[in-house]
Amino acid sequence: MTNSNTTEETPVNLGDLINLFYQEYLELYGDQELASVAVAATINEMLADSNNSEDTELKKDTVEAA
Repeated sequence: MTNSNTTEETPVNLGDLINLFYQEYLELYGDQELASVAVAATINEMLADSNNSEDTELKKDTVEAA
């Protein structure tokens, strides 16, 4: 039996992601303003996590090069 764990990357743009989160938070909280704030916080956290992981990789590469 062969187990193929291949993943296909589907490009997602930021607008689609914001809309998806907004709809989910709106359903969860039932309030447009709260949903908007929750979306902003979520996107900001994701971007910060992404930047931190890139910085960590850059530091690793710099240390290995030295």
